[in-house]
Amino acid sequence: MRHFPNAGTSQSAAWRSGDRVEFAEREPEVQVLRTALDECRNGAARIVLIEGAAGCGKSELIDALADWTETGDELTLRAFCSPTERELPLGLMRQLTEDAPAGALPEVSTAPDGQPQVSAMRKFQAALERLSATTPLIITVDDVHHADSASLRYLQHIVRHCRSTRMLLALTIPLHQDGQDAAFGTELLRSRNVRRIRLRRLSPEGCRRVAARSHGTTPREALSGELHAISGGNPLLLRALLEEYRSAPTGTDAFRPEQGGLFGQAVLTCLRHSGPHMLDLGAALAVLGDAYTPERAGRLLGVPAFAAAQSVASLSASGILNGHRFPHPHTETAILDQVPAGVLAGLQLRTAELLHLEGESATRVAGHLLAAAQLGGSLTAVPWAVDVLREATEDLLARGDSVRATKALELAHELSRDEQQRADIKTRLAAVTWRVNPGRAEKHLSAPLAVLRSGRLAAERLAPLAELLTSQGRIAEAAEVMSMILSDTVASGAGGHAGTGYGPRPAETAGASGVPAENPREPGGGRPAADAENSAETTAAERFLRTTVLTDETLEPVMRALRSLSYFGRPERAAVCCRELIAEAERQKAPAWQALFSSALAAVLLRLSDLHAAEEYARRALDCLPEQSSSAFIGSPTATLIRARTLMGDHAAVARQLHQPVADTLFKSTHGLAYLRARGLYLMATHQLQAALGDFLEAGRLAKSWGVDRPAILPWRTDAADALFRLGETQRAKALVEQQFADPDARRPWVRGISLRLRAVTSDPRQQLALLNQSVDELSRSGDRVELARSLAALGRSLRAVSEPARADAVIRRAWNLARECGAESLREEICPELGPEDGVHRRGAPEEYRCDTDTKLSDSERRVATLAASGYTNREISLKLHITVSTVEQHLTRVYRKLNITRRQDLPVDLHLAVSTAEAV
Repeated sequence: MRHFPNAGTSQSAAWRSGDRVEFAEREPEVQVLRTALDECRNGAARIVLIEGAAGCGKSELIDALADWTETGDELTLRAFCSPTERELPLGLMRQLTEDAPAGALPEVSTAPDGQPQVSAMRKFQAALERLSATTPLIITVDDVHHADSASLRYLQHIVRHCRSTRMLLALTIPLHQDGQDAAFGTELLRSRNVRRIRLRRLSPEGCRRVAARSHGTTPREALSGELHAISGGNPLLLRALLEEYRSAPTGTDAFRPEQGGLFGQAVLTCLRHSGPHMLDLGAALAVLGDAYTPERAGRLLGVPAFAAAQSVASLSASGILNGHRFPHPHTETAILDQVPAGVLAGLQLRTAELLHLEGESATRVAGHLLAAAQLGGSLTAVPWAVDVLREATEDLLARGDSVRATKALELAHELSRDEQQRADIKTRLAAVTWRVNPGRAEKHLSAPLAVLRSGRLAAERLAPLAELLTSQGRIAEAAEVMSMILSDTVASGAGGHAGTGYGPRPAETAGASGVPAENPREPGGGRPAADAENSAETTAAERFLRTTVLTDETLEPVMRALRSLSYFGRPERAAVCCRELIAEAERQKAPAWQALFSSALAAVLLRLSDLHAAEEYARRALDCLPEQSSSAFIGSPTATLIRARTLMGDHAAVARQLHQPVADTLFKSTHGLAYLRARGLYLMATHQLQAALGDFLEAGRLAKSWGVDRPAILPWRTDAADALFRLGETQRAKALVEQQFADPDARRPWVRGISLRLRAVTSDPRQQLALLNQSVDELSRSGDRVELARSLAALGRSLRAVSEPARADAVIRRAWNLARECGAESLREEICPELGPEDGVHRRGAPEEYRCDTDTKLSDSERRVATLAASGYTNREISLKLHITVSTVEQHLTRVYRKLNITRRQDLPVDLHLAVSTAEAV
């Protein structure tokens, strides 16, 4: 009870305490209450109904009213209602009686039926009138919606008969919540004395003002906006956030509420004050997300849809929700932290069942199944879960969400009890996981292979398995699967089928690393025929890459097309395509695909002799991969890294790389072939010839046994021949070179160029010049400047052997310059001894570049003719090749001789070979 008999305090002094931070932006509402108090003091009865959501300041406004009357002569009676006292008859009225002066109010009572008698209510009303005759009477009731029914009957009687009483009755109720007694609410509507105050949440500016005027460190402007977003403008939540902010150790703007801290407690308080079962509703809304409807929420909670909608409106009014969504993740977290994992798992599972029955998308339903499983829920009683999860996988992949797609497939595999279905899921998992983790993808195929070898794998599941094994480089196992496919085809009486083009195809038609194999044919035929064949093949590959969308199904055909461009004529175009595919893989959030295309680009750049770029992209490929040592795939980028560093002369780095562990399956895959060759080249560069020979021969043995022996990709015969020649075993070396010449790939410029160089080394000195000239011609068309430099160096040595020192010096200088341009330090060091002191070469790090001034002296036409003449072509052959007359050829040569101050064809500079472009050569 507050009884202040002394009067005379000024109005401004009486209201001074109402200037508090809780009332930021509440001036109109405060003014309504102040006016009602003035009218009460002047002899009028007033009833003020303060409405607002939980935490929005209803109790604070009631407290402010008490503060305003603290130094006046009003009599204030206060009561507080709560759910625990709702069943206590007349609990509210007894609080008012006890707060009044002794004997001022009669004792309240009820009839035997529990309802108050009219005579008792009249007696109580008369006592209130007597009290208000001498002093204004202020009665406040907080949370009147929790009052017991008997007390509400008393209040209803007071509202109806207080017109001539000098009394102010202030009541607080929440928004969007049914009262216990509709008759009391109706009475309030009928009364002319009622003034309604609706308290709303604070605006961002209001939050800033509260933060600025409260005690302690004031948050910066940006953080004030964040506090408004988290609190939703709810004053109670805002005060909790401010308290946490000011008690934080650092007090920086990087602020987040503490789990279980003041903010979380304030959220729970708002839930309790907003109505029954609000925590359950909050959890249901968090689970439903955008799938919320009142009907769905009602079904999950076992309440009518209108009740669910009303509760959502109540939480939205308090700022806990924005519509049906949480305005900030911290608010959702504060609620979910209070829900046991088992309860939340059950809610997720019931939501999945509800949405599935209503025909929602498989992706949305699968999200709830995954969440339920993650929380420890059991999905064994959900027979449709496996099909939904598998369907959702494809949609998730289309959206670029490979992580969730993988989780969906893993859960589907865990739930499936059908052996064929489990094998099918594992095969799909291998394809999907390839986007992120090749090592794990390789392991996923173990289960389908086990079912295959037991003879229980269904025929329709063989082809996808073979395709994936091929894409992983596991050619021997792919052939094992293909043999079963062919057996089934023969047994069924169907004709054989071979894949064509770059679409999905049986593993047996794929060459090393998936490059299409060619039918065996006799070598021979002119270069134009070979060039036409290469052009057709590379054109088809480029067209395929231009028109194909990158997916799991197109990944292997895309790689085959890339390798066709890389190895069979258009490496520059292959490099462009690789960069585009790297960007697409990044867009699809597929790091292993980024590694795959980075590795392919590194190999192309190595073929183009851009050693530093090849090293960079090989490193990028390795950096994209988790658990690198568990994947056979890393053999490919590692091989490129080893070869680039070997050529660059960084033998210490290569030695460290070779000491790194590799996957157990590396040498059971085509990735191991590239690794063996790279290691062999390093061993040969460090003069470990026998070990190098062993690696080359082992690579060849594996390539032949797997049916993927392609010199265009793995020229193991010339590698081994080079080692044998250095070991003095010339006849064995010559036999291997001739075997490579017998392969159809020997018609390709790169293979033919390196083969001609090795044939020259093992040939009679009189034939070497012609063979090496041809080798230089072929390699100048291939784009491989490192191999061209090797052939030029060999040609220079051969020219010296036949006493043509001037031409020899020019050729060797050009070889040295090429090696320098490529960064091939090891090769440059090999060439240095061939240069005399007069050349001015510093043996290490020589910055000089040897240039021929031919380019500045000759026109383009003259250079083309001179280049072909220096390569050994006759005038008639030059005329046919350049589509000009023999007379024109002779005129060009006459001018060339004059400009270069020479008199015969043999004096033409051999480094003119390098001036001819690929287009001109074709």
